[in-house]
Amino acid sequence: MSSRTPAVLDRFPRHLDADGRGKAFGAVVDALAGGLDVQASQVGRVRRAHRLLVTDEARDLGLLGDLHDLSATLFRLLDRRLAAVRAVANTLDDPATTEDEAEQAEASLRDLLGVAAGALAAFPDAAALLPALAALAGYSSQIELARRLVLDVIGAHRDGNGSVFSVLRATSAYLHLEIEGSVTHSADRFWHLARCRDGLRLRQDPDGAATLLPLEDLVAVEENPFRSHEVFPSARRHGERFSVFRRGWDDVAVTVAVTGVEERTVGPMIVNLDSGAGVAFTGTVPAGSQLRFVRDGRVQLDGGDVAGRCYSFHGAVFADAAASHSKDFVWAGPGSTPAPGGRGATFAVTAPIPDAFDETAAFPHSGGRLTSPAMSTGESRWAYLVAKATFGSEEEGGRPWPAAPRFRAGRFDATVWAATTGVLPPSGEVGFEWQEHEPFAARVWIPMRFAALDRPDEVPVREQVRLLLERHRPAGVHLYVDYADDRWTLGEGLIRPPDSTAPDGVVVAGTRLWPYPPAAPLGPPDL
Repeated sequence: MSSRTPAVLDRFPRHLDADGRGKAFGAVVDALAGGLDVQASQVGRVRRAHRLLVTDEARDLGLLGDLHDLSATLFRLLDRRLAAVRAVANTLDDPATTEDEAEQAEASLRDLLGVAAGALAAFPDAAALLPALAALAGYSSQIELARRLVLDVIGAHRDGNGSVFSVLRATSAYLHLEIEGSVTHSADRFWHLARCRDGLRLRQDPDGAATLLPLEDLVAVEENPFRSHEVFPSARRHGERFSVFRRGWDDVAVTVAVTGVEERTVGPMIVNLDSGAGVAFTGTVPAGSQLRFVRDGRVQLDGGDVAGRCYSFHGAVFADAAASHSKDFVWAGPGSTPAPGGRGATFAVTAPIPDAFDETAAFPHSGGRLTSPAMSTGESRWAYLVAKATFGSEEEGGRPWPAAPRFRAGRFDATVWAATTGVLPPSGEVGFEWQEHEPFAARVWIPMRFAALDRPDEVPVREQVRLLLERHRPAGVHLYVDYADDRWTLGEGLIRPPDSTAPDGVVVAGTRLWPYPPAAPLGPPDL
């Protein structure tokens, strides 16, 4: 008899003796109650399938996600991560796996789960680790992770799209990272950092009471990221003045590139006529070679350091007397009317050595880096100069009279004794490079360890995240997604003060030391 049958019979009056022995009434009710049991079970399963918090099937989760316009692509990153966990488990469970292959598999597992190098020591051997991997990659675990993903994405939408926090929350959700605490912001408000920990965790015991705590991950949003701009080198003549136009918000330091032309690129000097700043090289740039005054103060000729033969200066310079400009420097001695905009003329000073203009200046010097000229928004005026040759004279009787060099004369306009007639041939090619804040754009930085999931035949993780973030980004703003490399690299890495809160050195251009891959041995090994 069904358990439901007595409950139904008890509802009839007792004088009918509906549950009495030998009565067909009880058999009829029992036959009907069996169908009710099946129906109740089916209704319960349907009810669970319609509730996000209790549904047991992946298909039902996908259908519930469809109600919020969440397609099946939502779960692809989770599928890739769990597939990588299963691959590690298969490698460790294979009797043919070598010790080196097992170590590589465990190293990839540490990166996959974001745990410390010694964290897997909690599992004494592969036999203890394999059940934990099976539980993590199992169906019930996958359902719970997918459920959390749907809830987090819906929560990000409820908080409101188009904000920094919604982009950070959505990014962490798609990567199955859990944000801890509040989002921190840089002083200039260009950077926003969320500190997270991975949601895929290994259980140290079957009950799941203890799990391996992952390391801290950083997910960052960089508003108006820097973008490289370039003015390609073009031929310039000695004494030529030209203008460069750029858009932007603030003045930016520029890299000046000078390409040698024949044998005429001797002692090139590039001057910003608006700011009164310039850089100069006291040597010769061979034809086809490129001299680069890098914006960080370095100077390279075909990749080699030539800063010792260079100098920079800052002070008043004068452009064209026949074409005055509002940015021209003016004479403003003691007792005179102050120059508008603070553009009073001052004597130029050189760096890193103070006597670069003197006749006794010694090159190469052992000074530090140069000060790169800056480029303003809108129009900026520049001048290009080289060391022009001069000729002596001949006295009566044939005795030569050599020309004396004048290091101080005409350094800021046309060099002394330059030709005044005819068109001068080009004496070099001058170009500019700089980094500019890109308007209507933002860059999302995700942990570098996710790059290990990339395969040549699959869409990279960063591109999958970018596509998923399309529904969260502000309208009209383009989102980039890149891997954040916090490793220290020569020429790019930073040394940070202990109390620094700047994102540089934490997210990118990092301070983390890492072993450089050893070079391959040369020649055959010794026998």
